[in-house]
This record gives sequence, C-alpha cells and structure tokens, in this order.
Amino acid sequence: MKAIPNLPKKEFDRILKMAPHVVVEVLVKDKNGVLLAKRNIQPFKGKWHFTGGLLAYNEKIKQAVKRIAKREIGVRVKIVKFLGFYEYINNDPRGHLVALAFIVKRIGGKIKKNRENSDFKYFKKIPKDMIYYQKKILRDALNER
Repeated sequence: MKAIPNLPKKEFDRILKMAPHVVVEVLVKDKNGVLLAKRNIQPFKGKWHFTGGLLAYNEKIKQAVKRIAKREIGVRVKIVKFLGFYEYINNDPRGHLVALAFIVKRIGGKIKKNRENSDFKYFKKIPKDMIYYQKKILRDALNER
C-alpha cells in the first residue's frame, strides 16, 4: 500500500492499522483456472496470492478493479462477477482488511511481472503455499457457477 505524500511510511502504517480498510481482490479466471501471483515482497513473500490493492479515497470500486489489474498484472479486464466480501481480522500484519473479491475476464494486455510479483500461474486447485486466509476466496471462485 502506498503511503500518503509527506507522511512518513512508519506513521502511515501505524494509522492504517487503527481502522479497517477496503481492498479489492482481482481474480482473473478462464478455462485454465484462476490466476495467482507469487509475492515478491513482504508480508507473505514467496506465497501465491490474488493481486489486489487498497481502494483509494473517492475511487469507484469498478475503477479500482481495473486500475489494480493494469498495475499489478499488466492487463485490461472486464468484471464478470462480484464474488463477495471477505474480512481479514488478525490475519494480516497490515491490519483489519475488508476485501471485495471480483472475478474478471482479461480483455487486453499481456501478463507481466512487476516488483511486487515474481511469477504468475493459473490454478484449478488451491496451492499449499498460498496466503492461508485467501484460500476460501479461491475455493469460492473455483466452485462458482
């Protein structure tokens, strides 16, 4: 999560932990399964996860989904389905997160790595080395009709 300009990162992190915040989870799904990224940064470095990010102030949720897909995966997407909301309480060192999970379809662009993700792979089953609290979301995504 990016700090607010002119606010030291340590102070930003302290404030962030004081209140729940909304994140958007982007689940690219197709015939190959659901796309996961391998984290290249802490927390959870080396674990498979959904690409996602903090909903920005005054940003529409649909805009956040598209922004995050473009920034973290390098692709343009179309929202297919709102999968649901998930709460991460005492599971993530960044604080209390309320995640809005969206299944999306890739409509353009090429999947590319960035500093936050060292690899991408499609999964039809839950990998053992996945962020543990995101496993329910993947299970729901794989079983949805």
